[in-house]
Amino acid sequence: MKIFYKQPEQDLQSSLSRFGVQNCYFKRLSLDRDDKSVTKKPHYHTGFEIHFITEGFQEYEVNGSCYTLESGRFLIIYPGIRHKVIASVPHTQKYSITFDKHTEESQTCFFGTITDRIAGNLDYIFNESLLKNEISTMLIENNILEILVWVFRLSGMEEKKNIQKQDENVFVSLAKRYIDDNIEMAPSVEEVSEYCYLSTKQLTRIFQRYEEISPGEYIKNRRISKIEKLLADDLLSLKQISEIMNFNNEYYFNAFFKKNSGMPPGEYRKMLGK
Repeated sequence: MKIFYKQPEQDLQSSLSRFGVQNCYFKRLSLDRDDKSVTKKPHYHTGFEIHFITEGFQEYEVNGSCYTLESGRFLIIYPGIRHKVIASVPHTQKYSITFDKHTEESQTCFFGTITDRIAGNLDYIFNESLLKNEISTMLIENNILEILVWVFRLSGMEEKKNIQKQDENVFVSLAKRYIDDNIEMAPSVEEVSEYCYLSTKQLTRIFQRYEEISPGEYIKNRRISKIEKLLADDLLSLKQISEIMNFNNEYYFNAFFKKNSGMPPGEYRKMLGK
C-alpha cells in the first residue's frame, strides 16, 4: 500500500476542509502485496470508504449483498456499514479514499462506473504525488475534491452546499467570466454550473438575483454581442463568423441571429454600412 495523501489534522484552509471533509487518506493498493486477511472479516468504519478498481477485480459483501468490482468500477461504502472482501485476483490494482464527512443520507453503498474525468483525476494525483511539494499537495487536494464531487453526484447524494449571501456575487462573477471566456463555444448552463461547483438551480437563483436575467439569457445576449462585433469586421464572411461561433452550419447561425436581433446578419451588416 502506498499513501499518496494524508489530510493534516489542523487543516482549515484546503478545498477539502471547506467541503466538510476531514481525516482524508488517498491510497493505492496492489493485492500482490497488500492482500490482508483483516479485510476479509466483517468490519465497518466511522467514515466513508471508496474503492476504485483499475485492474483485476474484487468481490465485496456489504450488509449481506454481494458486489463484484471489475476494472473500471467503484464502490462507495457509507459510514457504519458492515462489509468484507469475499474474493479477488492477485494482480488487482485499486485506489482507495477514506474520509469523514457529515451526511444525513441513509444509503448503505453505491456501485458505479469510473468516468473518464475520474480516471484522469486518479492519474493526475499519482503524477503529482511524485513531486512532493506544497503546490503539488494543493493540486492533489483539488483533484480529490473533484473525485468526491463526481462520485457523490453519480450516487445521487444531495450536495448540501450552503452558499453564504456575501459569497453569491463571487459565484456570479466566476460564472460570467467563464461564459465570456468561452462564448464562442456556446457554453451550456449545465457546463457553467459544473465549473462553479453549483447546481443549475443554485446558479440560476443567484444569477437572477444579481443580473435580473437567467444564465441562459446572459449566454444568449453575450453571443449576440460577440456576433455583432464580428459582423462589424467586413473582412469576415458570414460563413467564417458562423464557424468562429461554432454553429453547425450557416443556416442555424442566420436563424439564431434573426430570432434574437430581429434581422438576418446580412441585413445587420448592411445597416452598419459594411
